[in-house]
Amino acid sequence: MGANTKIQWTDKTWNPWWGCVKVSPACANCYAAGIDSREQHKDWYQQGRHWGKNAPRHTWPHDSDHWREPADWNKEAERKGIRFRTFCLSMGDVMEDRPDLTAERTKLYEVIEQTPYLDWLLLTKRPQNYRRFFPSAWIIEPRKNVWLMTTVESQEHIWRIDEMRKVPAVVYGVSAEPLLGPITLPQKFLDLGETGWLITGGESGPKSRTKNDGAWHWDLMRQCDPAGVPFFFKQHGTYIGMERLTKVLAEVMKNKTFETKEEEKAAKKVEKARLEHMFFDGKVYQNFPVIRYR
Repeated sequence: MGANTKIQWTDKTWNPWWGCVKVSPACANCYAAGIDSREQHKDWYQQGRHWGKNAPRHTWPHDSDHWREPADWNKEAERKGIRFRTFCLSMGDVMEDRPDLTAERTKLYEVIEQTPYLDWLLLTKRPQNYRRFFPSAWIIEPRKNVWLMTTVESQEHIWRIDEMRKVPAVVYGVSAEPLLGPITLPQKFLDLGETGWLITGGESGPKSRTKNDGAWHWDLMRQCDPAGVPFFFKQHGTYIGMERLTKVLAEVMKNKTFETKEEEKAAKKVEKARLEHMFFDGKVYQNFPVIRYR
């Protein structure tokens, strides 16, 4: 349930639980809530939806195969001499404040300690809870395989960066996705250089709210580049992305010939996937933090 992911900035996704409650504008068109709704017919799914303050959270027994997945990935990474970036959670918020999640979070910390070849990307819209819920030992000595991240969709939520940085960490990441407004990054974040990380992406889907986000992405890149902060452009938003994509795709395909419609369709699919992640200057920006483990 996490071995494969379409999220370009991570190798794995893993969720100790499913479910959340919406807390800010970035949550309005939550993809995870939609997935949760569509999964209700599956055998493993616990009864009832899992989004909302009073909704239950889906959990797994601590001795289940699900909880053993990270250990298997860790063994694979060690064997291959590589590291796997592991995003936690894609189907909830790792710092959600609920008494019934305390045991799940405690077990998660144990798993993180036992998987040194996995870099755990902990993403939250509640960074004020990092200090409350982190093990005290992690506050004293930050774990080298734990990256702290928070979502900042607009300037209104820039405070989350300062809250996140109150807890020591080897990497501080900001996810400006969906980007809903212009953002001026704090100088203290830019001063992090290669141990900072900025991911940005437009809002996709039929309910996308932004039509002029191109300038906002440009501005973030121009802030990060001279500061040496790794910049990762994930995708264009629906409006500007589709308009631009249609024009560029037509230009790319106009001089190509195909023997069958199926070949043409397959080629268009490949080109479309490539262009969706191409920045406005024709380049692909998919940069990552630099960590020195020894």
